[in-house]
Amino acid sequence: MQIRYHRNLALPTLSWLCEAQLPPTELIVHLGAGVEGADQFFVEGVWNGDFAAAGFDRTECFFGSGAVVRGDTVVFVPSAATTDWLYYQATPGRVVVSNSLPFLLASLGDSLDPHYRAYDSFNDSIVEGIDRYERHLVTTRGTVRRLLFRNLVVDGRGAAEVDKPLPPAFVCYRDYHDYLDCNYALMARNARATRRASQLQVFSTQSRGYDTTAVNAIAARHGIDKVFTCTKAKGKSGLANRDRGREQSDDGSEICRHLGLECIPIDRRRFEREFDEEYLYFASQHANQDANLLDINRHVNRPTILLTGILGEMWYMREHYDSRPVDYITPELRRWDLGGHGLTEARLSVGFIQVPVPYMGAQRRPDIFRISHSDEMAPWRLGTHYDRPIPRRIAEERGVPRDLFGQVKLASVVEFVLPRVPFSRPLREEYLAFLIENQLLRRWQARWLPLVRGINEAVAVHHLARYYAERGVSIMLRREFRLPRLWSALDGSIYCFAVNKRVRDYGDALRREPHRPQRRRERAS
Repeated sequence: MQIRYHRNLALPTLSWLCEAQLPPTELIVHLGAGVEGADQFFVEGVWNGDFAAAGFDRTECFFGSGAVVRGDTVVFVPSAATTDWLYYQATPGRVVVSNSLPFLLASLGDSLDPHYRAYDSFNDSIVEGIDRYERHLVTTRGTVRRLLFRNLVVDGRGAAEVDKPLPPAFVCYRDYHDYLDCNYALMARNARATRRASQLQVFSTQSRGYDTTAVNAIAARHGIDKVFTCTKAKGKSGLANRDRGREQSDDGSEICRHLGLECIPIDRRRFEREFDEEYLYFASQHANQDANLLDINRHVNRPTILLTGILGEMWYMREHYDSRPVDYITPELRRWDLGGHGLTEARLSVGFIQVPVPYMGAQRRPDIFRISHSDEMAPWRLGTHYDRPIPRRIAEERGVPRDLFGQVKLASVVEFVLPRVPFSRPLREEYLAFLIENQLLRRWQARWLPLVRGINEAVAVHHLARYYAERGVSIMLRREFRLPRLWSALDGSIYCFAVNKRVRDYGDALRREPHRPQRRRERAS
């Protein structure tokens, strides 16, 4: 099978789209400047194996995306984390796959439907894990399919989704620790492989919490080029427009010092000064929380991996699980929230690959949970509400003092009340025009949107007042009453708007494509 590449410098640097007729004899691949292309594979990613061997379809430790040709079959591979995914459309004679939803839609001449009201639940369904998330996305012309975690195998029979390999079972802490340590070492070697057209920089994040501390305790020995810390976490209100000046310290500089790492402070509120790429965040999640990492983007000058602690909640103790209505102690990679899941379009444009290290081995969550409660972990259990013995042991055994991390649960995510509107004025005006043009709001209603959001904010923030108001009304009505959130039908509209805006960007890039396709290897494998 031949791969015919269209290298297009007008595309976002890590984006790609592949077209294949069935049965597949040739792949037509459009790719940005930072995607690695070789005779039998293309990839924007990192894994626990030799780069030239291209075995990322055969491991559970892969982050990023790409595809491998094996004989008359091509395997498309999404990240092992639920933070990134693939989109595809399969018809009886053709399959089109991309690591970007707007790219796929642009190639199909399609877009999202402004009058479809369930894009928010589509996005939110990721928390349900890799078995229960919503797969089919409604578009103007039909549907496309989203793929989390599992690989997509395409051959003469069509397209089929298949499981990645399971991690080995973990009997004790040392099994799990050694798995993380050894496989991260292999990934670090892969990132810096000389066979790459561009060796990957390694960036990381550091807070005063458990997860990034454990991640950096593992990664520091293998070299980290830059570490970033949001010096301030969100305030108690939780909403970014209410915590200005009330943020708590989340500076991880002292932890980095103990790990031998230099730490660069970043401002979680940089979006207030500069946010030209804001719509890229909304094109990934309608309720995006991830502008706290915006300041990192200006440091990325070539393809880079960004280590994060997403999914670290799986290291919690039993009481956190018992209070939840759903069983999380399964291989399904369920989440409690979608922090870290709104970076896809931004990262493809900027040029970094998110590597949430806790996803390594995470399908063995029952084993990890059991280890947390085992007798051998007793010295690292604090018995507090914020207690994660596994990351505490990892960090303390690498020399981080106990009192420097994991004392108070903090977060630096940037949250606003729903329905979201853009923060920057030009994009906000463009969005309101979109709502009016598509008759989602009348012009007079658009003027009331700030008031509606203010009411929703008051309901969200003033928990005690809301409780007594709901209780009083429930007594009068003699039935349970909950204050509704106003204009919730607009929740997914900003996602539709931003995706369609990004579709136009990709369409422009495809029309400007400067190079003719070539049947050749772009980098020796």
